[in-house]
Amino acid sequence: MALSKFQAATERDLYWEWLRAEVDVPREGPRSERHAVHGLEPRLVSILERGDRAALRESEWGDLRKAFRRLRGDYLEPLLDGSTVWKYGDLQVAELAEIRIPNLTISLVPVAPTRLLAEYAAAMDAGRETPGLPNLGVYRALRRGFETGRSRGCLVLIGERPEGPYVLAEGLTRASVLVSRRRQGESVPSVLRVLLGVTPRVREWSWW
Repeated sequence: MALSKFQAATERDLYWEWLRAEVDVPREGPRSERHAVHGLEPRLVSILERGDRAALRESEWGDLRKAFRRLRGDYLEPLLDGSTVWKYGDLQVAELAEIRIPNLTISLVPVAPTRLLAEYAAAMDAGRETPGLPNLGVYRALRRGFETGRSRGCLVLIGERPEGPYVLAEGLTRASVLVSRRRQGESVPSVLRVLLGVTPRVREWSWW
């Protein structure tokens, strides 16, 4: 397994891709209230939804950084110390099944002991709920109406080397739907653009 067509990226790209996915995901509670809690003002939400990166002012990158750190900074520690090299790359969708899910031993590992995305997607298709997390309902809702072309934000992978192996840090539900659809012979894209973080500290990451 390996990505191809690498393109240099920065930590800013992480904020951009992750927060674009965040504004795309329906959760409980009024959206405006949730975004305000994370520091995402209406102007920033609109930019993220449109994908109009050029409209961001320099000072607003600081706002995105603060929002991301508030939302997911603890999840990605210690990968945000400046040592992680970020790259965009192309991933063959056929290889998604072999990517590992995060090492969430309480919720995800019970339904997918091998931690392979293929096993997790099969568990979701079989109606197995993840302990302590309402993942099944979210998966089923997305499975019914997911359109790859309308999805915001790249999947985010983490690895010790550019050639893998990789752990999926962001995009679990979307990736699971793609694996499921491909396995069942439904139409899926052949290639996905993803964001990869490569770091020698990966084994210090709690979810590796």
